[in-house]
Amino acid sequence: MKDKNLYTLILFLTGIYTTFICLEFLQSNRVWEPIILICVLTLIVDIFPIKMSNGLLYNGSTLGILYLMYSMGISASTVPILISAIMFFLLATKPFYRINWYRLFSTLGMYFISMVCAAAILQFTTQLPLIIQVICITFVFENVNLLIRAGIMKFVSKVPFFNEISMIKIVKMQVSLLVVAIILYHFLKQTNSSDLLIEIIFAVFLMLVINFFISAYNKHIYKIEESKQRYQSLFDRNPDIVFSLDLSGKITSINPMFEKSLGFSPESILDVNLFEYVISTGKQEAIHHIEQALLGNPQQFTMGFLTKEGTSRDMFITCGPTVVNDQIVGVYGIAKDITEQKQAEQIIHRMAYFDEITGLPNRSNFQERMAETLEKAHNNSLAGLMFLDLDKFKQVNDTLGHHTGDLLLVDVSKRIIQAVPEGSIVSRLGGDEFTVIFSNLSHTDEVIPVADVILQALAEPFYLHNRELYITTSIGICIYPEHGTDVETLIKNADASMYRAKESGGNTYSVYSKNIQELNEAKHKIHSNLHKAIEREEFYLHFQPKIDLTNDKINGVEALIRWDNQELGPMSPVQFIPIAEESGLILPIGEWVLRTACRQNKAWQDAGFPPIVMSVNLSSIQLQNDHLVRTIGQILQETELDPQWLEIEITESMLLQNTQHTMKVLEEIKELGISISIDDFGVGYSSLSYLKHFSFDYLKMDKSFIDNLNMSPKDELIISGIIKLAHSLNMKVIAEGVESSEQLSYLHEQGCDGVQGYLISKPLSAGEFIEWVWR
Repeated sequence: MKDKNLYTLILFLTGIYTTFICLEFLQSNRVWEPIILICVLTLIVDIFPIKMSNGLLYNGSTLGILYLMYSMGISASTVPILISAIMFFLLATKPFYRINWYRLFSTLGMYFISMVCAAAILQFTTQLPLIIQVICITFVFENVNLLIRAGIMKFVSKVPFFNEISMIKIVKMQVSLLVVAIILYHFLKQTNSSDLLIEIIFAVFLMLVINFFISAYNKHIYKIEESKQRYQSLFDRNPDIVFSLDLSGKITSINPMFEKSLGFSPESILDVNLFEYVISTGKQEAIHHIEQALLGNPQQFTMGFLTKEGTSRDMFITCGPTVVNDQIVGVYGIAKDITEQKQAEQIIHRMAYFDEITGLPNRSNFQERMAETLEKAHNNSLAGLMFLDLDKFKQVNDTLGHHTGDLLLVDVSKRIIQAVPEGSIVSRLGGDEFTVIFSNLSHTDEVIPVADVILQALAEPFYLHNRELYITTSIGICIYPEHGTDVETLIKNADASMYRAKESGGNTYSVYSKNIQELNEAKHKIHSNLHKAIEREEFYLHFQPKIDLTNDKINGVEALIRWDNQELGPMSPVQFIPIAEESGLILPIGEWVLRTACRQNKAWQDAGFPPIVMSVNLSSIQLQNDHLVRTIGQILQETELDPQWLEIEITESMLLQNTQHTMKVLEEIKELGISISIDDFGVGYSSLSYLKHFSFDYLKMDKSFIDNLNMSPKDELIISGIIKLAHSLNMKVIAEGVESSEQLSYLHEQGCDGVQGYLISKPLSAGEFIEWVWR
């Protein structure tokens, strides 16, 4: 509550003036009896106020004050006024020395102004009967006093004084005032008591009649006041900005939310044109909407406002015409701050349409952009789509971590953007897949040079965390409308072309052709049928024997998978094993092969045939599986096959994949008692250090060396070197693909430990193997 304002300051100064008048009167006064009597009466009634029938407390000092004013003048009345005010504050303040002097003098000023107004009325009524004079000065004194109190409540407490309850009290007080006036009249006139009683009864009746009409008027006033307060509450406490404009667009009213949202105080912007606070890009649109509202058409639109700090806030405006006496005199409106909402929408839009790592358009965005490109290309123009997949990107994540992989994706995206022509749309579909959309191509080969530029750009080393990295990509290319007329077909064909480039070794591009489509359709059929091959029992094993050259006896057999599909017919492992590895189906297929081979070997032993070693090939996918050793152990336990009769074959290139994990798995397999051989030795990229640090049981020379015997002296030297190397490391050597007696003779001469091939036997079914070997 703020006491000090212009209103109370005037009352305070008036109170100071009243004090000076009182002091001057006390110096010049010669008649003290009525002064002393009234002051004593005032002190008594201030200390013991009278409780009236309506519950109000009335101190009765008004009688004495008005009596002195009427009989001795305004100056005399200031004495009881000053005494009454001091006594009131002494009784109301504890401890007394903490009196609020500002309020005390303001109260003096209030009473003095009321007395001046009463004295002024007395001057105008001197010719009227005494009773009229007394009623007039009594009503003027108390009601002026009441109005001043209402002003204090309005300016200090911000509380409206004239509400329904206070109006009822005021009406009741008027009856009391009439009674006070009559008593004062009889004091002055000195009439008898019977006349006094009759006049009081008549006055009360008269006031009740008057009060009836006053009450009706007060109800009307109250409704108007209540309506104003409701509107003001809606205006001031509205969570949105509420404003009104005149016909020229100047602000005529604004609520406090304007300052809270934009920083400008309402006082500083009144009579200022609203459009001065609108950002320049939306000013013309805002003017158009306001003009439409002035024509009587309600409007809703979004507009940007400048803040006091120079930033901008987005507002959703609802406005309409202000109509007074059927005339449009301006515009009213409500502005809702939707800045956070729009920012949230932008974040959601970015999350929905842009890649979080690279900032490029994502798959959804790409598909929309591609559809738009095709729509524009309908007028006999060409469009191109390039599909990129990074080669062996998984190794980066596995060895250096996903954070480094993400940084690499960012750098790759930057190089692709720099390599493509301006206007091309680069997107990231996910993982390590990118696309580039080309619009308005002049000919079908226009994209080829761009693919070369991308390959060259990515061939340069990347530097991340003080580490030099290299990455390549496989690119598939297709052209609209030659290779497809809709988005889905073009994506499918570009993806197929990319896989063709990857199958060619990567770091190259492939343009879509019908042959690629045929190959992909064939791959798709194989892939679809592979899923149910085990369930349909379409797989079976053939067994190819191995001969020990030291005694010409069979000492082992290799299990080879075969597939006879009801739709595709007999399928070679060369056709379906790569697809199984690519799709991950090699894991259940490899487990089936291992279990079936072990079960078959155990069955032969249980049938009384001599035990032999069963060789099973593992793929690189199986070798990297964390559950491989446990799976092998479970199968041996299920089939009850002794581990010494199982041999695992791996290719030497598999030793380079996740080498630490690979060597750990091989050691665990050896600990089970299983022998391990390196298949296709001599054609991969392994390091001889692995042969030195790990005790393999067998080296199997690749068939390509055997085929060139007697034709290439170099191959003969290689074969001789491999055999000597293996023997020096306590490993035995087996030659694959032996198909002639000359090859067999040469290998025998060189000390080769064993052979396998069509010269010995082709792969046989289980029944054929028994007939060939043991019958």
